[in-house]
Amino acid sequence: MVLMIALLWTATGCFSKPVASLHSVKVRAFGPQGVGLDMVMQVRNDNLFDVQVREVRCSVLVAEEFRLPAINYNPQQWLPAGRSTYVHVPVVVPWPMVTPMLAHTVGSDTVEYQVRGWVDVTAVRLLGIRRNDHPFDDDGEVSRAQLLQAAVRGMGSSVPRRPY
Repeated sequence: MVLMIALLWTATGCFSKPVASLHSVKVRAFGPQGVGLDMVMQVRNDNLFDVQVREVRCSVLVAEEFRLPAINYNPQQWLPAGRSTYVHVPVVVPWPMVTPMLAHTVGSDTVEYQVRGWVDVTAVRLLGIRRNDHPFDDDGEVSRAQLLQAAVRGMGSSVPRRPY
């Protein structure tokens, strides 16, 4: 077994950690907890072998001021060798944060966010080589109009013609 790992390590030029970046964020739903978002991470696996994303732990800062609750998600998703794969992570913006965030971003078409965290992976399906705590840090933006529409629907009102 040790010889197989050593040969694999040599043949692949060592383990190359998958590169994770935030691809997009979309409003998906609303509920008692708040506005539900689908955070989509694009993860590039440049290794010659498949890698599994076991756990994602991150924090999200919205509009440089509003920190969402910590995210801990276990997608248990395999990333094929030599390709990029999308990993969906559910995020909830709590209702008490929605109105101040929208008020803070008046006059902007988008709401900026920053995501920082770690991802744990397993390499090679047969051998199960584990690597933990790979950091990622990325910025992006989501449509303010989408957030506003979801917030208004969630409060039981109709969508206003103009955003505040």
